[in-house]
Amino acid sequence: MSLSSSFYPQRPQAQFDRCNRLKRALWSLVWLCLFRPSPRIAFAWRRGLLRLFGARLAATAQVYPSTRVWAPWNLAMHAHAVLGESVDCQSVGLVEIGADVAVSQYVHLCAASHAIDSPDHATTIGTIRLEPGCWVFAGAFIGPNVTVGRGAVVGARSVVVKSVPALQVVAGNPAKFIRQRAAEWALPIH
Repeated sequence: MSLSSSFYPQRPQAQFDRCNRLKRALWSLVWLCLFRPSPRIAFAWRRGLLRLFGARLAATAQVYPSTRVWAPWNLAMHAHAVLGESVDCQSVGLVEIGADVAVSQYVHLCAASHAIDSPDHATTIGTIRLEPGCWVFAGAFIGPNVTVGRGAVVGARSVVVKSVPALQVVAGNPAKFIRQRAAEWALPIH
């Protein structure tokens, strides 16, 4: 049985224009040559490179050298926010990381998906918001159109596809409510 071209219809071009592709190609080159090999403590250097490509970063935001950022122009980080080692930040849409947020190693922030009911599987773009004081443990996946509320905790290896209310602890695949954090928990304001 041969596979006919009618069985695999032609896919339309991606919805990203030539300018977007050129910026991402240039950013990939800068990431490979200047960002990735930088010393671990060179946070200011990496902030500068990200800002050069349109990221909005507070002076105290920290991004580690092995972190991948898909489109820096869609990244915003507030005071004392951290993107840990080997974080994959697919910032196809806006990714906003609030003050005092810790995103631990190997976390995948994915602000895009595909329209699975559409024959062309078109890319759908969403946003991710990590509100002040939340903590995303190692290896978690945060999907598009998700807000992790103020002071919330996402357990290791969790898959978060729905927003998490403030001060909740969630874990699992899919992430489920585990418990509420103490009401007296307070976030220092910077």
